[in-house]
Order: sequence, then structure tokens, then C-alpha cells
Amino acid sequence: MRASKSRSAGLDRRAALKVAAGAGIAAAGGIAMSKKARAATTLNIWTGYPELVPYYKSVAEAYAKTKPDVTVNLLSSSLREMEQKLSAAIPTGTGPDIFDIGSGIAIKFIQAKLLDNNPPDVDAYLKSGAWNKFTVDWFTQGSATVGLPLLEGRAQMFWNRAMFREAGLSAPPKDFGEIMAFAKKLTKFDATGKMTRSGISMRLSGQGSGITEKFRFVLEPAGGTLLVKTASGKYHNGFDNDAGRKALQFYVDVVQKDKVDDPKVPHDADAFANGHTAMLFREAWVIGDIKKKNPSLDYGVVPIPRWDASGPVKGIIQPWGIYVNGRSRQKDASWDFIKFLTQPANAFQITNMTGWVSARQGVDWGPLLKETPQFESFVKPPQDIVLFSDPILPFWDEIQTRIADRLPGMFIDPALNGNPAKVAEAIKSLATICDNVLKQAGAYGTA
Repeated sequence: MRASKSRSAGLDRRAALKVAAGAGIAAAGGIAMSKKARAATTLNIWTGYPELVPYYKSVAEAYAKTKPDVTVNLLSSSLREMEQKLSAAIPTGTGPDIFDIGSGIAIKFIQAKLLDNNPPDVDAYLKSGAWNKFTVDWFTQGSATVGLPLLEGRAQMFWNRAMFREAGLSAPPKDFGEIMAFAKKLTKFDATGKMTRSGISMRLSGQGSGITEKFRFVLEPAGGTLLVKTASGKYHNGFDNDAGRKALQFYVDVVQKDKVDDPKVPHDADAFANGHTAMLFREAWVIGDIKKKNPSLDYGVVPIPRWDASGPVKGIIQPWGIYVNGRSRQKDASWDFIKFLTQPANAFQITNMTGWVSARQGVDWGPLLKETPQFESFVKPPQDIVLFSDPILPFWDEIQTRIADRLPGMFIDPALNGNPAKVAEAIKSLATICDNVLKQAGAYGTA
């Protein structure tokens, strides 16, 4: 969820947006909330998801009907740049009034006392039943709550129905064994042996922690986890084991043994939307991307399959919050705006306009599902899914990023192909990286 990617809603994350003077990041520009020459209150909102800009604009226009003296300025950039921008601006008091960000960055601001606890009315609103207990707990630090849920990332498996029919396959794979077997039937090569269509698009390269995040889509079904929390509140790696070796072996087989994906072919949402791959593990925003790039694509969406017939179906959930800067000079207006932003009608709009799924309960998804049934497993996930999520730790991103620096080389390392001992050695090296970060943070323990 964190890596910079291209997204839906008519905005390409890779495309340059107009640079705001003095802001240092891309800008959607000021949105006038009234016909007055100058509004009494200006709220500055920053986001690392450019595809959310039309949504914020739409909500701001609706808000103006009740609060015409408020002006909203929107600034957006790539997610990685936004994380850096916020980390530099918030401590100096020069940042936005409102921003959305993931827990790995938010926790650093919370621990540095740069974000206030929710005011009593916002705390009551969060606990009113509008969100489930898991989400409320996610935004709880000790006895206080901080921020409000805006959206959530859930990864599912996208599969191309037309390609499956062409390969004689009538349904999506039920487990990882079938994923590989199906991928072999779905992969295509030209006369020179060059891959022209991958059977499945895996995250084989890139920047930042996203590579490790996607590795977890395989690791968790295999029975492993990146971190294990002990009874004493300490942590250690949870993948220097058979599950970790299975997950890495799957990637190595995908690239080297079974050759159903290749670092040289198109990848990710673009590849799926444009018919260059048959299967993809990704979040709901891909649906919006498909609507924009290839609306006639015949595809389905199901939960990522279980590892084998005896294993559970596992799925990641990543709440994404919206926060009021603790040093904002417009706190009351900011809190009022984000309460309005998260009302049911606006929660529906964030999914309808961007593809990102709102974390809010009590939303009527009927109109959305009638138009786009592929959203069903996102907005109404099966009850038997075992969910996993990111731990809310200030050093979590560092762990994922350091592991991500090593994984791409392992996927293509010929020494790991058909060599279980080398795979085990590689996994142990990654586990050592993980545990060393924990030790440096004073958080390592096994009991």
C-alpha cells in the first residue's frame, strides 16, 4: 500500500501535477468555497494519493454548502515524497492542517507528540459504531484515540476470465498449487521464447517497503508472518522457518523454474488492465484503474487463495487514517471537516470515485455492486478470512524496506533455483536483518 503506484480516478500517480509555488510538491490548487474574495478560514490538506484529489474536491464543494466561509487547498504528491514532506514539515509547524497517511508514519508523529488526541466529540464519533472494533482499536493509543479512519487496503486476487476460458479453465485457483498450475497454462511466449504474457504478475522489483508487503501476500498463506509479538511485548522474526522458505521458493519458481513471470515484462495494475498478465494480487483501487484504461476487460476478483487445501484463507487489512496536525492554527475547523468527510455518503463516494474502499460501516453498497460487482469481495469480504495487518511500530517501515532491498536479487538468483539449502540460507539472512532492526530499536525478544 505504501509504494508509489499509478492509480485510478483519471489521475496517473506517475504523471507530474502542477507544482504549487513554494510547496515543493504537486498541487491540485485552491478550491474556492464561496464567492467571497477571501474566505475567513483556509484548510490545507495534503495527500500522497493523487487519485484522492477529485474526492477531496467533491467533499469540499459539498461542505461549502453549509460552511461557505471555508476554503480548502489541496496538495498531492507521490506517496513516498509525501511521507518525506510530512516528516520534514510537521515538526516545524509548517505542514498542512489535515493530512492522510499510513500508521507507520502516523505513529512517529504520535510518539513525538505532534498529533493531539481526538477531542471528546471526535472520540465519541469514532466509537459510535460507525467503524468496527478492529478499526477503532487501530486508531487507539493507550487510553486515547488519534485520527479517524479514511479508507482501508485489502488485497485480493484479480483474474482475467477471457484468458482463463482460452486456457480451458473455468474458475479461479483454489490454492497456491493451482495458482502455479494455472499460471503455466496462461503464460505465453513468442517464437523466440520471449514472454509476451505472464501467467501471474508478482512484485519482483521496485522501491521501498512495497516489495516486502507483497511478499507477505504469499508468506502469510504459507503459514508465516514477518513479526511475532511475545508475551513480554517484544518481537522477533516469524519467517525463518518452513513457511518463509516456501514463500521464497514460490517466487523463485515463478521466475526461474516454472517461468510464469519475468522481471522484463509489464507488471502490476497496468499489466492486468492492459491484458499483459492473467492474475494479480492487489487492492481495490485496481478496479478504478481498469475502468479508466480498459472498461471492457472481462475479469473477476476473489480473495487470495489458501496455501493448500488444509490452510486458511488469509487477507491483509491496512487501515489508512486522516489526521489533524497538532500544530494547526485551524484545529476546530479541521476536526469539523474530517467528521464531515467520513459521513456515510462521502464514504460511499471515496470507493465509487477512486476504487479505494472506505473503512466505514453502515454504507449502502448496493448501487456500487450493481454497477461494478467486482467490488463485492472488498466491501463484503467472506466471514472466514483470517485477517493480518501491519503492526503499529515506528520501525516497521525500516524492517520492510531493508528486506525489500534484498528480495529482488533473491528472486532471480540462479543459486536458489532448485536448491532448498540456498533458499533456507537466504531466508535466514533476511530474518537476521529483521531481528537486527528490532535489537537496534530495543524491541527484540523471544519470550
